[in-house]
Amino acid sequence: MQETIVEPGGEGGGPASFDEAGLTAAALSCGAAGSAMTDAAEVVFRPEFRGMCRDNRCGNFGRNWQCPPDVGEIDELIAGLKTRGRVMVFHFIGRLARAYDWKGMQAAARDFSTLVLDLQKKLGQISPAAKVLGAGPCLLCEKCACLTEEPCRHPGRAVSSLEAHGVDVAQLARLTGLKYNNGPETVTYFGAVFV
Repeated sequence: MQETIVEPGGEGGGPASFDEAGLTAAALSCGAAGSAMTDAAEVVFRPEFRGMCRDNRCGNFGRNWQCPPDVGEIDELIAGLKTRGRVMVFHFIGRLARAYDWKGMQAAARDFSTLVLDLQKKLGQISPAAKVLGAGPCLLCEKCACLTEEPCRHPGRAVSSLEAHGVDVAQLARLTGLKYNNGPETVTYFGAVFV
């Protein structure tokens, strides 16, 4: 079931004019389960989340150009997002064979990455200045060039995560009314478009 939550909002709430309905339609057409609009000023940032990255909890610290420490200084990333006017939050619900199905979670993460990359491509026509953020490491390349100390192969297309930018995703889910937990045999990933 696709859940669409669109709050009334303005065209041109951010630094450049954009169409909220067009953003929502683009997210849904790429495979999002639901989306919602909110003001960027309502987003809670937690710079302390960077500590989890330094502890390498997901195993990608220093192994992906779009992950810390290479993605940038947390204060600068947060400041950049705070200049935006509106945010479209979207989520993707992956189905698992059973609870804690690790292979299923990895497959869902790849599907979500494809959704985010497809959405980013569509937004080039709808809102070219939009900043698209996903979840986890960038999966655009099979093996990130960071691992061989080469520059990013696709700097204009690579996607970083909400978490790397200090976004409190649980709060974002509550703020927008999108479900964070969708049942024991599911995994939910969140992304956002800052305009």
